[in-house]
Amino acid sequence: MSDKITINELADKIHTNAVNHGFHDKSLDLFIAETTANIHGEVSEFWEAYRHGKLNEQCDKPCGLTCQEEELADIVIRALDTMKRLGINDPEKVIMAKHQYNVTRPYKHGGKIA
Repeated sequence: MSDKITINELADKIHTNAVNHGFHDKSLDLFIAETTANIHGEVSEFWEAYRHGKLNEQCDKPCGLTCQEEELADIVIRALDTMKRLGINDPEKVIMAKHQYNVTRPYKHGGKIA
């Protein structure tokens, strides 16, 4: 038997943990404002680790991850939790649909340089 779980199962576990730790004891408006700021904060922490040449260094938490692993995981965790709070009950389907759309887009679509 495999110990692998689906994205949807992971999202359920993440959301349950967030609820159990009190991150959903607020109005939806306040939750959206805070979670948007928190996702931005995680992206900024990833950026700062890069700026300081620490992406591949051990993070300061006892989880055994590098800074890049920890910060990117935090972004995904917060995004999946937010999806569940907003009633998106099949995050895997949503992510795959967006990925399939992205596959159809032209090289650096819209003339983007990055």
